[in-house]
Amino acid sequence: MTRQVPAYFQPTPIALGMAGFAIALSLAACGGGNDDDTPQPPVNQVKAACLALPGQALSDAKVTATKWYDADAALGTPGLCQVLATRAPYLDMEVVVPDGWSGRLWQQGGGGFDGSIPSALTLDAAGHLTALNLAVQKYGAVYAASNGGNRSMVPDQAGPLVFVNGTPEGAQSAKDFAYASLDTTQQVARAVVSKFFAQSPKYSYFNGCSNGGRNAYIAAERWPDRYDGIVSGCEGMDMAGQTAAWMDMARRVGTPAMPSQAQWTATYQAALAACDGLDGVQDGIINNAAACHFDVASQACGAAGASADPSVCLSPAQLQTVQDLLGDMKGPSGEKVYTGYGWANWSAPTYGRLGGGFMALATGDSAWVTSPAKQASYTVASDYALTAASLNAIGADHHKPAIAAYIASGKKLLHWHDGADNLLSWRDHVHNVEAMHALAQQAGLKNPADNSRMFIVPGTSHAGGNPLTVVDWAGAITAWVEKGQAPAQLTVNLPKASPARTLPVCPYTAYPQYSGSGDVNLAASYRCVDNAP
Repeated sequence: MTRQVPAYFQPTPIALGMAGFAIALSLAACGGGNDDDTPQPPVNQVKAACLALPGQALSDAKVTATKWYDADAALGTPGLCQVLATRAPYLDMEVVVPDGWSGRLWQQGGGGFDGSIPSALTLDAAGHLTALNLAVQKYGAVYAASNGGNRSMVPDQAGPLVFVNGTPEGAQSAKDFAYASLDTTQQVARAVVSKFFAQSPKYSYFNGCSNGGRNAYIAAERWPDRYDGIVSGCEGMDMAGQTAAWMDMARRVGTPAMPSQAQWTATYQAALAACDGLDGVQDGIINNAAACHFDVASQACGAAGASADPSVCLSPAQLQTVQDLLGDMKGPSGEKVYTGYGWANWSAPTYGRLGGGFMALATGDSAWVTSPAKQASYTVASDYALTAASLNAIGADHHKPAIAAYIASGKKLLHWHDGADNLLSWRDHVHNVEAMHALAQQAGLKNPADNSRMFIVPGTSHAGGNPLTVVDWAGAITAWVEKGQAPAQLTVNLPKASPARTLPVCPYTAYPQYSGSGDVNLAASYRCVDNAP
């Protein structure tokens, strides 16, 4: 059966090819606001502006509510205005304005299929502020985020099923999730800044992980003139390939070929036992992945190194599934579709929800979400090409030449991935960053590392490296953009570890190697050592 691109989507591919690089190279730095020392309005004026906003139209949205939070010396937070706005049908947004604004705008991406706002504010049950996003608290930025155009707590307005419900509202929700919510949120945030300060942001940034990482790359390719610096984490710049990888696992769920979660975990633990010490310390992290040559066939039932328990060891079909996850996925003509996963406590039995959602988005068929039989029918040969074309047509996937044009223009792009990502392959992310760098070099950017760098966060599972309290991505990108200080090495704080730890976050292809002395829980006891695969 031939599957068609859903007719209710208007094709919106990025048309910027290699010839468009000349235009991109001439892009001026965005923002253009006043200098950092521009006098700011007193706090009482900021508060008055905050309380006057409800009911006002901003861009094509309407302010539904505002709330003022007084400065809190104990928390170290400034006076804050939280602005909530909405645009039909289901797009909800938050803009947080600090007293003593630094001139920065920080736009935050979402996660999963979105559905809720990743708020800058953490509140207790009584509604009192208990924590504030560091982009606001430490760097004085106006913060903007949205729910991606759907509402997860309202069944008939929640993605991914709302995207394919056959209504105009559903089609707009799908468009918002794909890309349009990012534009509206940026426009609303700039309108709020103008209302409060009568000027534009001096520097604008985008940050996101997972689906927010997808958002970040889309921001670079669609609106390069708006963003001076972008941080994109744990998303590989290829949603068609990622969807294929998820569906290749999902089609095996409920069959003897799918290992149980206990078997996936046991396989990872065996790899960890073999490769943990390659960085000089046994700490539960495979840092030196390039030197890890663990063979998962050793976990096959009957193998010398395998468990004798059939619920833990791998049958031949299960072994093939694990090998398929770790190996590169090929298309019908032998072309690479997706680069195999790195070592992690993989969550393969759950991949159908993610892959099915993107298949529904691409085809308009909700059965990809609701029907295990439909998911079991997936094949790369019959489904991959259409999925790739459809995701591109609706604006949900990426166009590497446009992202390359962004860095070739002089803008800064910081890529990162969790080193033990259980949902997406960091190796595929690296593969696509390198491909994008090659395009930038063809456009005349002699050294892509001048404007674009990739980092691997040691030991974190999917999205574990995302919070700015874990890795200070905001400090890294603002220093790069505003001071020309390119990030050479960052630090990850692992407060949930026992005891709490810090480790270096190294630029790929380096990894943190224990120096042989000093506290193994302190980053200062490690150095970044290159080990190109």
